[in-house]
Amino acid sequence: MKAQIKNKAPYIPKKWESVNCPFCNANVPELYERFGSELQYNYVKCGNCGLIYTNPRPAYDQDFIDAAYASYYQYADNIQLSDLNDINQSSLKMFQREVDHIVKYDKDKKAALDIGSGMGTFLLAAKKYYGNNVKGIDVSVKMGQFVERNIGISVHIGQFEEFKPPDKFSLIHMSHVLEHVPNPNEWIKHSGELLTANGILVINVPNKFGLGNRMQHLFYKVKLKEQFANGWKDASRTPDHLFEPTVRSMKYLLAKNGFEILEYYTYSRKDPVSNKSFFSKIMNRWLKKGTNLALITRPMK
Repeated sequence: MKAQIKNKAPYIPKKWESVNCPFCNANVPELYERFGSELQYNYVKCGNCGLIYTNPRPAYDQDFIDAAYASYYQYADNIQLSDLNDINQSSLKMFQREVDHIVKYDKDKKAALDIGSGMGTFLLAAKKYYGNNVKGIDVSVKMGQFVERNIGISVHIGQFEEFKPPDKFSLIHMSHVLEHVPNPNEWIKHSGELLTANGILVINVPNKFGLGNRMQHLFYKVKLKEQFANGWKDASRTPDHLFEPTVRSMKYLLAKNGFEILEYYTYSRKDPVSNKSFFSKIMNRWLKKGTNLALITRPMK
């Protein structure tokens, strides 16, 4: 198997583009690490806000979108309703625990929107508090059809920045979506436009400076490891994460767009609220060194 991967032709973008920092627009990058089957991609660190981002990166055109997300578009062909409880990283039980926690910050509980709704597990969990006032948005027609057919929840198909619903939401949730978009500032601003007066925005993203990622980067720096993840040796992989957030950079992005942070912590998919054990509380709530980062926010008044 290793020989097959090594001999496989790597994905090479048809076009490349050099970009400023997606969060602060500064142009002070420092090489952070190289990755890809041929080490053909660079992660750089912004000298201003600390974001890790791909630069240069594949041009964000249809060719790249098809290459990066073909497997996601096809995923709906292979899922069943029972998968809502079984899927490792997006199980219904996981989202039920998350929803039980974050609704404490939603004073109105008027309506909930899930951006990148996928299989609909978050929406199904949110119905406990919002009834039928839940809605999803996704780019996959098949995913949307799966949710509407099996869960009975409406899903808008399209890009979030073009989404103009007639009513506002008291909760907007985006889990592991933001790092895939080239225009994160527009998404944060548009979220504020769609929220009610007391509404909250919940964002889940990877934590590039989590302990595991830090250790892998150390191995990379001392040349014990070529790149941060062995999975990148698969030549067909594309850098679908246009950037890798950090605690510092997310604080910058939210403050820049007029949001205050009500609570933030890191977490694992097995413990989405980081309260199962004393160790989890230390690692994720005190030290903020977990693999993923959760931020519960609202627009400043």
